Amino acid sequence: MTTVPDLQKINVKFGIDAPADADWDALLNIFSRWRLEEGEEILDLADYSHVPEAPSIILVSKRWQLGVDFSRGTGEDRAGGWAGLLYASRKGLEGDLGARLRSVLVSALEKFQRLAGEKEFPRGVTILYGELDIAFNDRLLVPNNDEMDALVRPTAEEVLAALYGDEGYSVEREDDPGRRLAYCARAAGPVLEPAAALSRLG
Repeated sequence: MTTVPDLQKINVKFGIDAPADADWDALLNIFSRWRLEEGEEILDLADYSHVPEAPSIILVSKRWQLGVDFSRGTGEDRAGGWAGLLYASRKGLEGDLGARLRSVLVSALEKFQRLAGEKEFPRGVTILYGELDIAFNDRLLVPNNDEMDALVRPTAEEVLAALYGDEGYSVEREDDPGRRLAYCARAAGPVLEPAAALSRLG
């Protein structure tokens, strides 16, 4: 019987609403300060803003990556490049799959809430907490097939229900088997503010 593997590389990405002239270089200033803080094991600050439809400005830790991302998302309406804030775990997750998903979402919400509160955060940019992609960033351990979907989806939906409410969201799986196993989630009703969402996930 197939079991859920020891997943460490889990990506969560919340959509953003941003003006065409958003000053993403401001993130370089914010992340330059953050990388000097102790305890987060920061390795690098990367600027790929010249590459279209890709991760753009990314702060890299031994345990996670964080930044603005313009890669394609999950679902037809996110296929041509989808702007969002990305949090990608790299190692250090513990517990069962549900605990790991909750841990990644909590870390993402905490960091995005802090980022949006920075005075240099780009003006006019709104984080859309009701628009979410979850991707399992290891196609060898977690292939995008029906068997793995049957193992992973129930836990993913349980965590999404905690975030958005039992019937407060829709979910769609990535339909390309050559891509990562990923889910697009959309909140159906009013979206909790990060602080309230953290309380529900905690």
